[in-house]
Order: sequence, then C-alpha cells, then structure tokens
Amino acid sequence: MDSNTVAAKIGGIQQDDTLAASNGLTGFIEQQQNMNGVLRLDQATIVLVEDDPDSRESLTLLLESEGAHVVAVADAEAGVEAALRLLPDAVVCDLELPAMDGFYLIQRLRDHEIRGDHAPSVAVALTGHTDDAYRLRSIGEGFQHFMTKPALPEDLVTLLHDAIDARAAG
Repeated sequence: MDSNTVAAKIGGIQQDDTLAASNGLTGFIEQQQNMNGVLRLDQATIVLVEDDPDSRESLTLLLESEGAHVVAVADAEAGVEAALRLLPDAVVCDLELPAMDGFYLIQRLRDHEIRGDHAPSVAVALTGHTDDAYRLRSIGEGFQHFMTKPALPEDLVTLLHDAIDARAAG
C-alpha cells in the first residue's frame, strides 16, 4: 500500500482523491518527513488493535513511518496479551471488535498496570461511533483519548506524540 493510500485511508473509509488532496493528506508521510526530518513517534512502542485488515495495515504504516515500533493485532484478546507483555507507551484500540470489545482490553490493561504499579499506557479509543455516550464510556473505562473514524493521520500522530511526551514527563 503506498503512502497516498495510507494517508487517505485511516479507519477503514476510503476518502476520494479530491477530498484527500484538499485536506492535505495526499503524500502525507513523505511531506511530513521532508518538512522536518523528525520522527515524532521515534522509539515509541504502540499496540494497535484493529479488526479491519486494511485499516490495521494503514495505521501500522502511518505509525511506523513516524518511527514507532508497532505491534498490530486483530482482536482484543491478542491486544491484551501484547499490552501486558510489552507495557507499551500507547495503545490504539478500535472499540468494536469480534468476541471481546475494546472496553475489555482497557479494563484488563488498567487492572494489570495498577496491580503491577506500572505507569499507565496512553490509550486511544478509535471508533466509528460519534455519540457522546461512547466517548464518555471510553473515558470512564480508562481510555484517555477518543477519536472517531476516519481519523486524520496528522491528528492521530500529533495526539500520540503529545500524550506520550506528557507521559514521559511524568
């Protein structure tokens, strides 16, 4: 998948090329790296939980292009296993997953962090739901951030960069 496709397709919804260009998304990855040469997620470990294969691939390529080490999985159980094993800097998780949802994952992760006295990972809920009930439930369950699909690449990377930096600052 090329970077134009990655930039225009985040969250499983393909935007039309005109819209992508008008929003500055076409060639996003190359533009970002050429503009400042800085990898904004350099060395960050991110667990990505997304059941849609195209979205998972797009998000993985985006985050890796910013220097992150990404462990991408398709379901909540695999996400829990990866998060508990790695204690990542961040978790980006779709809420609507097969079998167990993203709320299951965040509950398990937060419980493990509390019991082990580990610093909490940055947690971003990524969903197609736009209503306040989902946003409020996400925050109440332990996600610090909530983004609706399709998420703009720049917004997601900026959110992760800022949140991971804040986490590191203490």
